[in-house]
Amino acid sequence: MKRTLTATRRPLHAAALDYARFALLLWLTTWLALPALAAEGDGGVDAVLIMDSSGSMAKNDPDRLRVPAAKMFMSLLGDGDRIGLVSFSDNGYPVLHLTAPGPKTNARILASADKVSSKGVYTNLYAALEKGLAMLDSEGREGQEKILVLMSDGKMDVGNSEEDWALTGRLKEELLPAAKQKGVKVYTIAFTEASDVDLLHDIATATDGLFKLARSDQDLHEVFSAIFESAKDPDMLPIEGGEFVVDESIEEVTIVASKEREDVRIYLQAPDGKKIGAEDAGADIKWFLSQHFDMITLRKPAPGTWKLLFTGGRNHAYIVTDMSLHHNPQQASLKPGEEMVLEAWLEENGQLLDREAVLTNTRFSMEIEAPDGATARFDLFDRGEYGDRKPADGVYANTLSYENPGSYRISLIARGETFQRQKTVHFEVSAPPVDLKAEVQKTAAAEADRATPAEAEAPGQELPAAPEEAPATESEETAPPEAAPSQPEPETQAADEGEEAAPAPKKKKKISLGAAIGIFAAVNLVLGGLGFGIWWFLKRRGKAAPAGDEQGDDKDEEKEAGAGGDDAE
Repeated sequence: MKRTLTATRRPLHAAALDYARFALLLWLTTWLALPALAAEGDGGVDAVLIMDSSGSMAKNDPDRLRVPAAKMFMSLLGDGDRIGLVSFSDNGYPVLHLTAPGPKTNARILASADKVSSKGVYTNLYAALEKGLAMLDSEGREGQEKILVLMSDGKMDVGNSEEDWALTGRLKEELLPAAKQKGVKVYTIAFTEASDVDLLHDIATATDGLFKLARSDQDLHEVFSAIFESAKDPDMLPIEGGEFVVDESIEEVTIVASKEREDVRIYLQAPDGKKIGAEDAGADIKWFLSQHFDMITLRKPAPGTWKLLFTGGRNHAYIVTDMSLHHNPQQASLKPGEEMVLEAWLEENGQLLDREAVLTNTRFSMEIEAPDGATARFDLFDRGEYGDRKPADGVYANTLSYENPGSYRISLIARGETFQRQKTVHFEVSAPPVDLKAEVQKTAAAEADRATPAEAEAPGQELPAAPEEAPATESEETAPPEAAPSQPEPETQAADEGEEAAPAPKKKKKISLGAAIGIFAAVNLVLGGLGFGIWWFLKRRGKAAPAGDEQGDDKDEEKEAGAGGDDAE
């Protein structure tokens, strides 16, 4: 059956009235939505630095290197981000309220870090976190990721040990659950090993943040770089041998270059061979100088191979680009033996890049740095295996598992014919929980084992001193953690690129306490049985001997019985 559509002409004034109603509705909808859109933010970060100003910082950071490191972190934040600062000792003191970086505010933001002193008496970690959370509560925007960066060189200390314990308990039972519920991640930095490392580690773990130990003040810019990479997940360029490749899609690049020594000057060599230094800073080049690092920002850098001159240590190149590398997941912590499928893909102008012409000549790989600094490199695949969900869809993957606890760093790298991209993932493999029941049983068994020789001590004999337990070897305690694909293939090994990853040293086998006790009991049982057999054999032979020899045999039996009694004893 064919349907016919007929049009009915409406009066002109009715159509005009409908249009007016539609325009009014559209205006009201837009007007009402504007506050909501403004409140949701643009996906940036609201970050509050919480810096220790106790007197001990004058000893542990005499050159106040935490100040330029904090300034570096502040300068790395960009559009849509805001930064605040709280100084703390006996209490928390807001120094800078959440402020967006920009031409009119940059000087004030950087100057706030100079106001952090080292004159406080106490270290009130509870008050520090409370003030930081309060700032995010009152000034933070909806839709922004919220983070706290807490740095301290000491333990909870308010001058009263009982109050220290009470505040530590409230911190764990009140502040951390509240931060977790609000989605606030707390990144913690222990300035020395004398800090309350366990507490700072627990604070970060409870809020899905990261814990970092700055073994010296010179490590601070590396620590802040790791926190920035974890919080902002920026696009990066891999730097090898001081070189990095810039392509035409890159609008801006910021390099954090480490210095070998304080007196070293760092230069950049452009693709055309021109040498650029701090004196060339201007509209398109910003150059921040510090004792142990330089931070250089280039706007519209020329495509080609750039090189850092006279640099040392680890360098970073953060970029603003239309073609970016993405990954999933971003897990802050894992359990030993827990598998993680790591996926990576490229996006161009916000869309998945799945063009075969580009991906055919692009290699996706990851470089894993273990807690001891050992590295290994593996490939990611797009062929429906090793964790990849769908072949040839532009998403590359591999499955990893980690057995040894500690802090890991993964560099995800995509290398094409004309471009390179990198993402850095930081996470912690937690130590397995302590089995208190097993520890008690082990201690009791060890005490029983030590008591056994004393009970068997023969009269008039002195037991030899028990040998001291040999200290654990390096291979037993600090063996490099293994991180490898679940089903590695030869082509995934670092040897493909002329690199050979050192094999993890094997742990020495240890004899358990139960096995030692079993061996000891078995040996004694065998010796006892052998002695009894000899005694029984001789006794039977004595009964069969002539009567005239009974007296001599009796004497022999007495000797044998005496020998058997010694064995039994």
